[in-house]
Amino acid sequence: MEADPPPPASALMEELVEEVLLRFPPVDPASLVRAALVCRRWRRIVTGPRFLRRYRNLHLHRGGSPSPPMLGFLASAGAGTRFVPTSTFRPAPLFGGWRALDARHGRALLRRDTGHDAPVDCELAVWDPATGRRTDLPRLPWSPHYPYSWNAAVLCSASTAAACDHLDCSGGGGGHFLVVVVGTNHEEIFAHVYSSETGTWSAPASARHPDDNVEFAPSALAGNALYFAFQTGAAALEFDLRTREMAVVRLPPPRFDWQRVVLAARDDGRLGLATAGKSTIYLWAREAQRPGDGNWVQTRAIELDTLLPAGAISAFPDVVSFVDGVGVVFVRTGDGLFTIDLKSLQVTKLSRDTAFSSIFPYISFHTPALEVASTGEGPSSGA
Repeated sequence: MEADPPPPASALMEELVEEVLLRFPPVDPASLVRAALVCRRWRRIVTGPRFLRRYRNLHLHRGGSPSPPMLGFLASAGAGTRFVPTSTFRPAPLFGGWRALDARHGRALLRRDTGHDAPVDCELAVWDPATGRRTDLPRLPWSPHYPYSWNAAVLCSASTAAACDHLDCSGGGGGHFLVVVVGTNHEEIFAHVYSSETGTWSAPASARHPDDNVEFAPSALAGNALYFAFQTGAAALEFDLRTREMAVVRLPPPRFDWQRVVLAARDDGRLGLATAGKSTIYLWAREAQRPGDGNWVQTRAIELDTLLPAGAISAFPDVVSFVDGVGVVFVRTGDGLFTIDLKSLQVTKLSRDTAFSSIFPYISFHTPALEVASTGEGPSSGA
């Protein structure tokens, strides 16, 4: 039996080029753009759906992390939000006085005030930093009960059924999203859900008032629920994405009154949180998954004196954000903003500026768009 003839030399060369390009680091998306500009053949490889899928899968497994890389973060200060890059990625410009409320699955949730703080008075939009595409949401349904506190989150709509790996659900690659708004008024705690598939808000869900108010702090998606911190730091709101039911989850006893609590999803899928002491970061994990159960265990205590540069802790440290699934925590001190990699304990100083109210990491793979590849502004594809 005769053996099959060998493939043409050009096909072998194309396969070799693809294998090399696959190994370009995801934290340097500009390198893929430059490669796509070398010639038409390379552009066809880099912008092909097969390459994009292989690239994302390869780097998820090589990195040992269930999440894409952090390409930057959205920092809200004053009346606006700016994107601070931690890679070569640069987003399309964002104008118009928008402030970030959340970022997840390659999208950012934005708000623009209209003179009032209530969610029924604010303009809300979902923004894709990779493409610059902004989806303006309809106003929330009017309610006779004015909310005293509220927060919101954005996520891929397939998260409710665990049916998406989120590699292709943003950056113009299709896929619908949900926006969840929760808050308190003088009678109850409420929740609304917006679906991009229907273009409408759901009827409100409600539960008994928690005797606390929702904090404007990063939410966490753990399992099939979203979690929002309360202002006192003693509890969090659990919103079940499938049943749309709400419960109050008790948090570890605070070390001081009104401590800042940052919620996050751990690598194992459980809900976690981080708080700061005088010079220590404390990490916790939730053990039980019964609604409202607050069985917590402290997993680590990280001494900042031995990690941060000398003199960095000139003021009480503050945990301001946590990168879900990546294991990176943002810490603010009087000397600036730092990230700490929880696996390697590598510390990176990001900025001397500390005048911001919130930080939302932007986690995504960024690759050239199918239509055009450019090192400047233009269409692109993220996930």
